[in-house]
Amino acid sequence: MKFDEMSLSPNIMSGLQDVNYTELTELQEKTLPKILESSDALIKAASGKDKNATFIIPALAKIEAGSDQDDTKALILTPGSTEAQQMDELIRAMGYHAGIESASIDLDGNEEEQQEVLKNAPPIIVGNPAPLLNILQDKRYVFRNVDYVVIDELDKLISLDLMPKVQNILKRVLSDHQTLIFTDELTEEVEAVAASLLDEGVAIGFDSAQSQMFSKPPKVPGDLNQGYIYVPNRMKITTFMAHIEESSGDRCIIFTASKRGVDRLYKALRKNKYRVKSLHGKLSDEKRAQRLANFTNGNAQFLLVADIPAASLDIDNATHVINYDVPSDPDEYRFRSKLAANGKASRIISLVSRQDRSDINKLEKELGEVPEELELPKKVQQKLKERSKKKSESKKRHNGNNKKRPKKSKKEDAMELPRPTYDKLSGGKTGDPKKDKKSGVIEMLKNLFS
Repeated sequence: MKFDEMSLSPNIMSGLQDVNYTELTELQEKTLPKILESSDALIKAASGKDKNATFIIPALAKIEAGSDQDDTKALILTPGSTEAQQMDELIRAMGYHAGIESASIDLDGNEEEQQEVLKNAPPIIVGNPAPLLNILQDKRYVFRNVDYVVIDELDKLISLDLMPKVQNILKRVLSDHQTLIFTDELTEEVEAVAASLLDEGVAIGFDSAQSQMFSKPPKVPGDLNQGYIYVPNRMKITTFMAHIEESSGDRCIIFTASKRGVDRLYKALRKNKYRVKSLHGKLSDEKRAQRLANFTNGNAQFLLVADIPAASLDIDNATHVINYDVPSDPDEYRFRSKLAANGKASRIISLVSRQDRSDINKLEKELGEVPEELELPKKVQQKLKERSKKKSESKKRHNGNNKKRPKKSKKEDAMELPRPTYDKLSGGKTGDPKKDKKSGVIEMLKNLFS
């Protein structure tokens, strides 16, 4: 895509030509449309001119389109002085024809000169957190008209312990503003900071699961049929297959907790001649897209899913969702319910084994709704009856083999042969050494050969 295909002013286009920018990079193609729509965003990008232009171009377009250019409109925070100076130079070059100026307040600058620059309120300020905060605190300065904030290299800001300074600077931005955050890697700390700063942002450049980190879960549709089945011990696959047989006409998505679970169900469904595809987190993007297409276009009746959040699945033609393993996260349940929300016959069913009961209780409490308990499939009921019958017969046989033997009568006792005694042998039951010494057989032999 070329820049002249975008709705940029002639002045901005002239500035881009001055720095030899004609075509959008892959990052810019993904990112610029969202930024120009004023969306907050967390964006994965490595350092460099490509990344810098990604947030500088929308800043220039936003400022030129505004009626008031006499105050600071854009604030860019970056950890290093070299980066700040490079951004300042690129802004001046791209914004030259539009008459948009900028200033760098960085670690290498003179503080008195930077204070004077801040007084003049340039449209764009690029700053390192420490020197910028010092000036703002010293002069008790606040930003009343900033509507565009960029936090660059968030992962590095966190590692350098600069986030407290960034937070204090943001407290001085009193106006509503669009926030863009750039990071080279996604850590737990980066995700936590981004979540605190972006209310309804989008994540760009991450994998499919991470891209949904700011997606708000939908409400469970009021007309959706919700139910659960209590699964007998060691009968989960049996219950699942029996339930499938009773509702075999549905287009069904089945969620399991692991790839191993997907593999087991895949074999069971294929054995029964069902058309099935599976998705899991270890698949390549190409294979995942192909299998998803096989389900959405009707070539497969069942879709098995593991290690992939429901929010990342673009499916709108499923009528039946089964939680083979109950999700512990209520938001995940909400996203799964959305996949089955079209049509009056749509429903979401959870198979609740003994270890899942705490999860289903948590879902009921969080959702404020109680799914209907469904009867066991008839085939499972029949197997339970057979199991109970076998157990009862086995118990009877066991009790029959363990009957107590009748006591013997005195007459029978008298007819028994006498038991041998060992009283006259050495080491016999008497335990009397003197007696054993006089009459014992071994002692007699000793005396004979002594």
